[in-house]
Amino acid sequence: MVDSSCSCKGASVAPLFRVIGDVGGEFTLDRCQRCGLVWDSPMPDEQLLNEAYQQDYYGSQTTKFNPIIEAWTRYSGRSRARALLRQHGKTDASQRVLDIGCGRGVLLAGFQQLGVESLGIERPGSGFEAIDGVETMTVEDLVRQGRKFDVIVLWHVLEHLPEPVQMLGQIELLLADDGSLFIEVPNFGSLQSRLFKKNWFHLDVPRHLFHFTPASLKQKLMGKDFETISMHTFSLDQNLYGFLQSLLNSIPLLPYNHLYTLLKPGASPWRMFLLLLYVPVVGVLSMLAVLELAVSNLFGSGAVISIHARKRNRENHD
Repeated sequence: MVDSSCSCKGASVAPLFRVIGDVGGEFTLDRCQRCGLVWDSPMPDEQLLNEAYQQDYYGSQTTKFNPIIEAWTRYSGRSRARALLRQHGKTDASQRVLDIGCGRGVLLAGFQQLGVESLGIERPGSGFEAIDGVETMTVEDLVRQGRKFDVIVLWHVLEHLPEPVQMLGQIELLLADDGSLFIEVPNFGSLQSRLFKKNWFHLDVPRHLFHFTPASLKQKLMGKDFETISMHTFSLDQNLYGFLQSLLNSIPLLPYNHLYTLLKPGASPWRMFLLLLYVPVVGVLSMLAVLELAVSNLFGSGAVISIHARKRNRENHD
């Protein structure tokens, strides 16, 4: 029987391959034969997830990476906020934005700088509640309060949620009638995913509980009365780094996500020495990463799925 989050009751399940999680040992990735949604089996329990979301995963309230990567991340957050509001079609200060799973508030800060009313929510224990505009509350709390938002964002969040389909139903209640829902998740149907399988950087088991393809994500949105306005699979940084780290993960004896770990804060001589050793390796492998970026973009099979959706117009679709 498919997990209740899939909503395809009675559909058959096909095991795909096994993955070693950061914590919790080995998991099987199972796929629903009807909708194509993939999930971790066994599904991690709350205790295991609390272990997976320790502070070294989040970083501090202000910093997760070294200064160069952190500066790029902040710049990307500001640019993304502007781009999402342009897609929404309204950029004035009256717009109300909800950033679900906002982390340390990189994207949220971008919205705040644009002067729109912005709220970010995070799971209790994340340590981010002291950041301006961030509250540790649930979507259910907002629904009970009768809140409405013009823009709702789940940026690399939906794959972390234990009940993603139910979450989409709650978001429908929070979204204003002419509002925009923006979702980005890793693309399990991507060229990278097919090439690297268990070594794919964006799997991130067990924190990523569900793994979407464009078809399965659109199917879940349509089941919750959303219509897709636009969808693409291109992401410069997610594609390039995802390919590079996945390729490194495929090298025997090299620690899993080793480069990613070294890019986090720390200035010890040993860390700096190891980073310097990576420079020529990254230079050579980057040529392959750029080639994969071009090919995956040509065939619409990039590393992420980015969707802009709106509520379906019931008058026109009844």
